[in-house]
Order: sequence, then structure tokens, then C-alpha cells
Amino acid sequence: MQKVVQRTLRAERVTNRKKAKAREHLSKAEGWSNFHATNRLKRVTSANIRTARLARQEDWEAGALLAPRRDVGEQANTYGAIMMYNANVPELPARKQPKWLPFSEGDRLLVIKGRDKGRIGECIEVQKERGCVRIKGLNVMDVIVPEWMKAEDSSRDAIEGISRFLPLDSVQLVYPLPDPVTGIPRDVVIERLIHINHRFDKMKGEWTPGDRLIPDVPAFFVTPPMPVTVIDELRNKYSRFRTRHTWQYVEQKELEAAKVEKRKELVKGMRTPLQELAEVRRMKREAEGERELSEEQLARIGEVIASERGKAVGTVRGSAR
Repeated sequence: MQKVVQRTLRAERVTNRKKAKAREHLSKAEGWSNFHATNRLKRVTSANIRTARLARQEDWEAGALLAPRRDVGEQANTYGAIMMYNANVPELPARKQPKWLPFSEGDRLLVIKGRDKGRIGECIEVQKERGCVRIKGLNVMDVIVPEWMKAEDSSRDAIEGISRFLPLDSVQLVYPLPDPVTGIPRDVVIERLIHINHRFDKMKGEWTPGDRLIPDVPAFFVTPPMPVTVIDELRNKYSRFRTRHTWQYVEQKELEAAKVEKRKELVKGMRTPLQELAEVRRMKREAEGERELSEEQLARIGEVIASERGKAVGTVRGSAR
């Protein structure tokens, strides 16, 4: 059975390494894509700003009578609008994305930054990946409708006004609260929101519906309320990642392991006379333990140490001369 367990662990380690490598590759690809999308949007924005500055300078130098008209030709209906592909906000890296969203669709939000500062509108979209919200009727800009969208719907105009995304730090929640004096509800700007578990609040002290026991139903089952063989339908019977096995399979593997151990014991009993003699000597040495040295052996060891010490002293004196 240990071989089966080790095989499963080995397969899980290999699969986890492959998945980690694939996740890393995907993360790098997404980061590369977001990086280039952000740079492209910055380049387009900088180009639009430079073009607008040059046009303003030319208009100022030429005056009101000689200033050229730019809403002609191809830009007769689209002058001042931007491409729809440049209106999207690129996604943030995973480390910069907000951990929780303080707003949801339908909330009334107050804009505290930008050209629509001080205006209140209804939130129509929340994007956690971009860290932005979209408010109905606010931060509106004109975008150029692509040709393929016009072909699908001929009634669409050349440009359309859409609400652009606003960062989360550019808006605040507006909620009607009763006035402490009059008791009449009025709009109040919420300056700070505290995040709690919105799925289950531990402080309410109530059971979640459907989570309490029924007296007539036993809490424990001796056997599962389904056939044991249903696991073969949920997972491949011969999968390398299988960790739950039937008791017949476990018993079979244990018997096989017992046979292998028994065979090892039999192999130990099949030894040559030389191996038997070595085993007897080993057991005898273990029984006797460590033997003490005799007087003759100790004297001989002392003579060897003294002679070696004399040689060492003579070598040191010769090198000193």
C-alpha cells in the first residue's frame, strides 16, 4: 500500500510543479499585456494632448477670423471624439487590485474629483480588476463607433456618448440617514466604510437558514448513503491521483506487502555456512561487549606512543638548527 501512496504523492508533486509553472507563465503574460496596454493608452493620450495644444496655439496666433476649421472632411462628424478602443481602462496587476469593493451596482455615489466634482449619480458598473466604477450620466465622453458596429445597426450615429470609468478613490457613497433633529431622511456622504464579512456576520448570533439539524434525521451514518462503487464514477478507477480506495483493494495490497516481508524472512534463513559463522561471531561479540585491554597490550601501546613522540621531537630540533 505504501507504493500506491508514494505513487500518488509523486504524481501530485509533478502536477503541482506543472500547474505552478503554468500559473507563473500566465501571470507574466497578463502582466506583459497590461503593461503594453497601459503604455499604448499613455501614448495615445499624450498624442491627443500635444495635438490639442498645437491647435490651440494656432488658433491663438491666427485669431478668431483666420482660425482654421478642423471639423471638416473625415472629421466632420467625429472631431473631438476618441476611438472606442482608447476609452477602456487597462486592468491593474493582481497586487494593485482592491481586496474588497466598497460599492455595488445601484448605489448612489458622489464624485469628489474631476470635471463632475460635486455631482451625484447612480452606479451602473463596478470593475474590481480595473479598480473603477461607472456612474450613469457622469464623466461622459464621445467615442467613435467602429464601422463593423455600424454595419450591424445602421441606425447608430457616428459618435456616441458613454460614461467613462472613475477610480474608486474619486467617489464616495451617498446614503439617506434620518436627521438627528427632525428625523427626516436626508442624503449623507459616507466618508469611511468599514469592511465586514458580507456573507456571514459573526456578531449577529443567528444560525444561517438551512444550517440547523432536524431532530428526526440522524446526525451520523454508519455507512455512506450511497454505493461504495460510486467513487469509480466520480474519478478514474486507475487514476494516479486517487487517494480513497475500497477496502477490498486496501486488503489486497496489505496481503501483497505481507507476502513480500515473509519472503524477505525466508531469504534470511537461506544462508551459506560462511554467513552462519559470521552471524555466530557477531552475536558472540554483542554478548561479550567491549573487552578490556591486557597489561601487555597497554605496555605495547605506551612504547609506540613514546617512540612516535621521540621522532617528533627530533624532527623539530633538526628543523630548528
